[in-house]
Amino acid sequence: KNPKEYENTDFKNVKFISVFLSVWRIMRSKYIFYHNEMLAIMPTKKQISVDFWHATTFKKINKTIDPDYKYDFFTYITATSELYRPIFAESFGCELDRVIINGHPRNDYLFEDSDELSKLNIHQTDYKKIIIWMPTYRFSFNEVQRDTDWKYLTESGLPIFGTLDEVDKLNTFLSENDTLLIIKLHHAQKMERFDYSSRSNILFLTNQMLEEKDVRFYTLLNQTDALITDYSSVFFDYLLIDRPIAFTVDDIDSYSDNRGFVFDNPLDYMPGKKLRNDEDFKEFVTDCISGKDDYEAERKDINDKVNYYKDNKNCERIINFVGLTK
Repeated sequence: KNPKEYENTDFKNVKFISVFLSVWRIMRSKYIFYHNEMLAIMPTKKQISVDFWHATTFKKINKTIDPDYKYDFFTYITATSELYRPIFAESFGCELDRVIINGHPRNDYLFEDSDELSKLNIHQTDYKKIIIWMPTYRFSFNEVQRDTDWKYLTESGLPIFGTLDEVDKLNTFLSENDTLLIIKLHHAQKMERFDYSSRSNILFLTNQMLEEKDVRFYTLLNQTDALITDYSSVFFDYLLIDRPIAFTVDDIDSYSDNRGFVFDNPLDYMPGKKLRNDEDFKEFVTDCISGKDDYEAERKDINDKVNYYKDNKNCERIINFVGLTK
């Protein structure tokens, strides 16, 4: 939105422009790479356009929600495995041979060792474990998208711990167990009505905060000991570093009836402890501290199904695929 903010960046041969000016650039470019399409412009036969969608997708998207939705504005789109090739072809309304198998380019950062925690003034030696919680949004910031029943619109904006008092009690538990919980809020989450003040052992993060601190989020993920999420497909990415995962599923039936999943049996694709209440949540934290891990085999099985590539070569493969090499 504000290209001038990037005028002093030190990237060679990179120019930042507005969405409005990008129309002219798109018309004149031989190669176009999208991360979600902001402009519905179909490439010509002389162009190669690659859409690497922002997620493997566990929730229904696009045409699987609305059959009349049109999202076929690319030459190719990427999917992370053969399992997802037909899912993406259906979701975007394109032919199977236009879905190419490749990991998400951003996942290359999962394998970097940069100390992103220090940019947030966090020192790993201060805690027994650092756990990241990534709840997806239930109600979008503009309240247009509602993916579950209204009764799950909590005071805290979080699953499981629905009141600020419950969040404070969770913080006390974490403090007593020398554990830091980083809660990364979804960028579509409506935040204005909730109190997201960080506490001694709970740190709330937003995209804006990460940008201000120059934190590479996917490198930050590599510095955490475990992930808690729900229906966000970030857990498919996290499988690549093979650490414990847990899922808050207190509203899974409601979510299935509203937004829905790409699989008829979503629980079978969630390789980790299922959390339905605060005791389940605390038990998972305790297991992480003790080193108990009952889901290693399940993680490997799902990882093999959803991630064909398990390395940091996703950017390189895309460049080679389109022929953009010296």
